[in-house]
Amino acid sequence: MVSKSKPNLNYHEGEWRRPINDLQHQEVGGGHKSIHDDETAKAAGFADGPPVHGTVHFSQLTPLLLRVYGKDWFERGTISVVFRNVVSHLKPVKAFIEKPKVGASQVRVWMEHMDGRLVFDGTASLQPKNDNPSDNIKEKEELTMVEKQLKRLKPIKGNSVFVTHPVGTRSLNIEKACIEWGKEIGSLFPYTTEQKLNVITEWHPWFSKEYYNASVSPSPWGKPILSPEALNQIMLYTMKSAEWPTPSYELLPKNKTPVSLFGGCEIKLINGPVFVGETYFIEREITAVGETPKTEFIWTKTVMKDEKGCIIAEMTLQDMMLKYTVENYDELRSIANGFSTSKL
Repeated sequence: MVSKSKPNLNYHEGEWRRPINDLQHQEVGGGHKSIHDDETAKAAGFADGPPVHGTVHFSQLTPLLLRVYGKDWFERGTISVVFRNVVSHLKPVKAFIEKPKVGASQVRVWMEHMDGRLVFDGTASLQPKNDNPSDNIKEKEELTMVEKQLKRLKPIKGNSVFVTHPVGTRSLNIEKACIEWGKEIGSLFPYTTEQKLNVITEWHPWFSKEYYNASVSPSPWGKPILSPEALNQIMLYTMKSAEWPTPSYELLPKNKTPVSLFGGCEIKLINGPVFVGETYFIEREITAVGETPKTEFIWTKTVMKDEKGCIIAEMTLQDMMLKYTVENYDELRSIANGFSTSKL
């Protein structure tokens, strides 16, 4: 198949896959169900049904990332994307990865619907090795897709209704995160790892518990690792327990928040891989705030460390909050804009 969105690139392509919406019963709080719920999605204007969770599509890149980077990607790989068009339950989509060019520090990755519409557009790369200074220099020459997005970001005009902490605010507590066999990940991801692996778009034996019980060709690390999409899960599922400083102002009660969805996501593995059954420690920081005509959005950086304090992975995630899902948004925005920015 020729890529309809990027026909001039030299690339590898994956298979057509039909990802499922497995977050129908996701609990997000805020007095509403998530965008992955049928009625909520319909009310928010998604005529084709609720969208599939955006980072589900990362797993569809598994064979392509392995083809280009091998096992190194799970140790120090990066994937950085912006989401363009949603995918509804069981709709066919295909992933692509650019063949590396000589001297390039990263490649393009993307996903398409059958009609050529982009699902996501992004980049993939390897983090430089700590013991190779030349790699460090080369890596800085090219910005990832999310880094480019943040560089182009214009400051929000006035004050936000939904984001009431300034950029640079850090979480006050350290969250413990562990994805275990046989245990539901949490209310944001209401399934077990085994259940997810039964429906994952690209299964790999390195992710599987049974594979190791069979004692057949263990992974390079000797135990199961998390899939690309599960990297988002482990760094996100404890977010409800994050504690933040007292906000500058509050306009919405906790039971009246906007419906939201992801706009972009970057995962950086620094000292991977990330293992099933191991405990990690999470800290968060607000790195950017902005808006579009229909949304306010926040970029949050999550840093995940092991018990020794070594950084294992980082995630930079854009949460896009739909203005029109809060009935009196315009009134609240006028109130927010009345606050002095010097006090925020």
